[in-house]
Amino acid sequence: MTFPRLVASILALMIAAQLTGCGGDGTEKYVQSTESARDALEAALNAWKSGKPMGTIDSSGGAKIEPLDTRWRDGQQIESFTIVEELPGDPHPEFKVTLRFKDALENEESTYVVFGIDPIQVYRSEDYEAATGM
Repeated sequence: MTFPRLVASILALMIAAQLTGCGGDGTEKYVQSTESARDALEAALNAWKSGKPMGTIDSSGGAKIEPLDTRWRDGQQIESFTIVEELPGDPHPEFKVTLRFKDALENEESTYVVFGIDPIQVYRSEDYEAATGM
């Protein structure tokens, strides 16, 4: 192989590696840290609790938050919530949350998945599965 072809081949490999993320599947850049994921979830649930319609939320960190919970979209209101624990999400952070709906006799547990960078997506796990076909 001649020197110019060798250089061209190496450059082509470097560009391909750069485009594909070399060293991973590229999803890690869309995975929130546990702390920022929890903050986004809390911001979304506080917006719901305060009676805001489901939609884009401005966060203190600068990124927009896009929640999806069909119960919120359909007009159900929550009275309170507790983020119970972080679950082993793969690859995105997941959280178990206890919700108290207005006019409900019992609390309900839900799981939320947090993914994306800007906007940060906060989806109830059932809605995430429906949206992604999983």
